[in-house]
Amino acid sequence: MKSRLLLSIAIASFPLCALASDCTLSDPALTVQSYKVNPSQERIVMYWKKTDGTAWGSLQNLLADINTDGRVKMVMNGGIYAKSYVPLGLYIEQGKRLASLNRASGGGNFFIRPGGVFYVKGQQAGIVSLDKFKTSRGMDYAVQSGPLMIENGIINRRLLPSASSRKIRNAVGITAQGQAVFMLSDRETNFYDFACYARIKLNVRNMLYLDGTISRMYQKGNGVPWQYHPFVTMIAVESRHPDQ
Repeated sequence: MKSRLLLSIAIASFPLCALASDCTLSDPALTVQSYKVNPSQERIVMYWKKTDGTAWGSLQNLLADINTDGRVKMVMNGGIYAKSYVPLGLYIEQGKRLASLNRASGGGNFFIRPGGVFYVKGQQAGIVSLDKFKTSRGMDYAVQSGPLMIENGIINRRLLPSASSRKIRNAVGITAQGQAVFMLSDRETNFYDFACYARIKLNVRNMLYLDGTISRMYQKGNGVPWQYHPFVTMIAVESRHPDQ
């Protein structure tokens, strides 16, 4: 856990069961909280540290500081982090690179290939495979994570329907219409079912895993979820006109 637009890639020899349009949920009762972003009315921002250099660390602390005017529509944990409580891969905030791209190999979800980067450039949000990543130039916000669960509508072949590992999970996706959508499973699920749900229920074409077990989501009008573990980075959707 702690160590743990739109793409174009040629993927050959996928079995039919890997095609997202053909996927079948092994848990038909699975439900997922989701928030689709309206880029004309809302913006996506990321948070890690306050101006004094200390991390917010929780949804409660972040919202207490930034949401006095009610601007926050949604906020969730932003990605996998290292034991030193720093992002495990690329992290950009307000155009500044605060952590570098990580192309290393290793164990854990972060290193399941292909990994990817979720980024924001102005009003445009996207997900790019680590294999296709060229430059962070022009990115206002970015976070690296893994695995890339869906790419161009195809579920990652490494995510098996038979996988027994089931956890609460959160992710970000890009729909066929280019909208960013943030997702949190309401119950423990494996990677495959989470991706299958996103594809068939939310029309997600590209999807990047953010984290699991510790994951929480706040949506405006609801209570702030309790956390048992600290967050490092957090991703928020804020109204561009908080007084409306």
